[in-house]
Amino acid sequence: MGCATTTVKIASIIFNIILAIFAIGCIIGISFNPDAMREDIAIGAYIACSLIVFFAFLGCFAAIRESVCLTATCAVFLLVLAALQIALTCIGMSDTGVRSGVDTVNKAWEANAMDEIQREHECCGKVSPNDYITLNKAVPKSCYFDEDEANSLFHEGCKDKLQQYYDNESYFFAIASWSLVVFEIIGFLLALFLVINFRNTQRRMQF
Repeated sequence: MGCATTTVKIASIIFNIILAIFAIGCIIGISFNPDAMREDIAIGAYIACSLIVFFAFLGCFAAIRESVCLTATCAVFLLVLAALQIALTCIGMSDTGVRSGVDTVNKAWEANAMDEIQREHECCGKVSPNDYITLNKAVPKSCYFDEDEANSLFHEGCKDKLQQYYDNESYFFAIASWSLVVFEIIGFLLALFLVINFRNTQRRMQF
């Protein structure tokens, strides 16, 4: 096997390991922020990242065994996953893909379930604490830092705060997703190079 092929083989193995670690990191990130994106997009991201992990390790095995069939399979699926990842990323970044903080807060307000949102995002009311005051309601303890009324009151409304949170998470999701696409395309090119060289090596060994 030529020096260039050996170098690419080692690079492919290392690259696939990095790709698998990165995909696992994305899975962990999504699991820690399950409400940051729409449920269907989150499920799609879970599935895509899980497949990336599987084919990354399969790519390592294929490169070590110098298997033309397995390496070609990994190359094809990495290209398909890259295409699916691009579609998923575009949907996730669209207006319909990003969750609506307004809708979430309105539903929580109608269900009298604002406490969790107010504690987690350090906000109060839909627009401001005045939402409670105008309805002659007591401002809940969840609107105060450490839920202690002696501490400062959160003056920012939950609609804006939650939408900002969703937008930020969507931004980080886009960065991670586009990074995976780049990794997948590079992995595809490395696998394609190995397939060609493995085939050439097998042909030379037949003579």
